[in-house]
Amino acid sequence: MQRVTLTQAVRPITSLAALLALAAPASAHDIWLDPAGNGVQILYGHPHEPELPSAGKLMSLTAYEPSGTVVLNAKLESDPTPALRAAHQGDALFAASYDNGYWVRLPDGSYRNASKRMLPQADKSMWSVKFAKAVQGQSAPWQTVVGQSLEIVPLEEPAAASGKIRVRVLFEGRPLGGASVVETDGVNFKSEADQPRVRTDGEGVAVVPLRSAGPQVVGVAHRVIPSQTPALADSDSYGATLAFTVTDPKTN
Repeated sequence: MQRVTLTQAVRPITSLAALLALAAPASAHDIWLDPAGNGVQILYGHPHEPELPSAGKLMSLTAYEPSGTVVLNAKLESDPTPALRAAHQGDALFAASYDNGYWVRLPDGSYRNASKRMLPQADKSMWSVKFAKAVQGQSAPWQTVVGQSLEIVPLEEPAAASGKIRVRVLFEGRPLGGASVVETDGVNFKSEADQPRVRTDGEGVAVVPLRSAGPQVVGVAHRVIPSQTPALADSDSYGATLAFTVTDPKTN
């Protein structure tokens, strides 16, 4: 069977980064990264109601520094609040991958974190994987393509973006046209009507509107049918985010 990508069928991301209309509530979450203090925190869920991510589902966390690459070790912390964090010093482009596993929707409308092989009565099934990047510091190599299956690559320095930013969306290393890209701040709830969203052109490029300054999270979702594991899921659901902070211009 021919593998078909359904970019046009992907609905815009809701809250921070809901993946797909067909997805379960759990798969309507995404991850994003928050470089804060002496490290980086992995965030999961929606900005106004974050949940604790699973350390076991975090497949990789890497810091791309100006002088090289460092693999980070994220740990669950309880003080002052439960969080999944990794220690790091200095400027970096952080990148993470998160395997959210298989999800099915049962005929009664409920969802289970399982494959359709285990629950063949499911009327919908998917495999969900999430990717995240974050830019921290002026010397971070923000333009680096790290090779995520679904990846957002800024085409201009994120911290200096003014009102908008050009990004390219790549899927399996190739430009993804027609993808819906959305922006939020990763902190506050926004209804779908209040979320700026644009579609990528044939080169995978989108010009995303931004707030004037402060934290920004750009997100995108993509669904592929059939799944690469058709015995376990009908489709593969990909999500990606890019987090950065726009510097507030100094005025006299």
